[in-house]
Amino acid sequence: MMTDAPERALICAARQAVIQALEQELAELSAVPHVAHDPSEWPAQPPTLAFLDLERGTDQVRAARHAFGPDIPLIALVDNESASRLIAAFAAGCEDYVFFPLNRDELKLIWRKHRESSRKPAPSRASSDRIALEFPSDVAYLEEAVGEIVRACEEREVSADRARLNLRVALGEAVSNAILYGNRQDPFKRVRVRAEFATDRVAVTVTDEGTGFDPAVVPDPTRPENRWRSHGRGLFLLQSLMDAVEYNEVGNAVTLVLLR
Repeated sequence: MMTDAPERALICAARQAVIQALEQELAELSAVPHVAHDPSEWPAQPPTLAFLDLERGTDQVRAARHAFGPDIPLIALVDNESASRLIAAFAAGCEDYVFFPLNRDELKLIWRKHRESSRKPAPSRASSDRIALEFPSDVAYLEEAVGEIVRACEEREVSADRARLNLRVALGEAVSNAILYGNRQDPFKRVRVRAEFATDRVAVTVTDEGTGFDPAVVPDPTRPENRWRSHGRGLFLLQSLMDAVEYNEVGNAVTLVLLR
């Protein structure tokens, strides 16, 4: 929600490179950063958003949720070494994540997503084995769209933890990619999400109206020479969270498969 008060961002990290990078990027967003190395230095007044570096684990996530209540978005900051802690961070109370080294466009998307009011996607076309959503390339639709698919999974008795954690994170990444990289945030282009439910699996396909890409040429972010590159980390995360990830021939649609 937009207010007249200054936008405040808590940065809870010990790594100086993380602190400096976030301070610089948040200043570009007209946010006032508050740096804290541990919970004892957290501000008395809740921030607009809190960025928590997972280098030290997820205990600080639980502490932040307890300190700031349920309404302050907690954003996990992850890199190649700490990405394996992301699901535990969501279980502890995080609502989103951003990669380090930072990608400016991705950080802006996260900032907008949690400051603007959510909007519901177009009415879904649903049946017992299928649900379909369609909405403009606007981050304001992202949270509601992902939530509707996750709720549909839970209603159909898909593993609650895997739907609420693994699928939620992976689907959020796929939709973000469709908005940011596929449709280039063009509000006249649409994002389509279709979930199909079978007895043995759930398949969720995210399609954008972009020109597509070749996933085979995306650099492997786990290789040492690619550690500081900002490309490829989201695709690697999808593969880590899902039982299978499939792309269409054009490269403008990704299917996330979760076995039941």
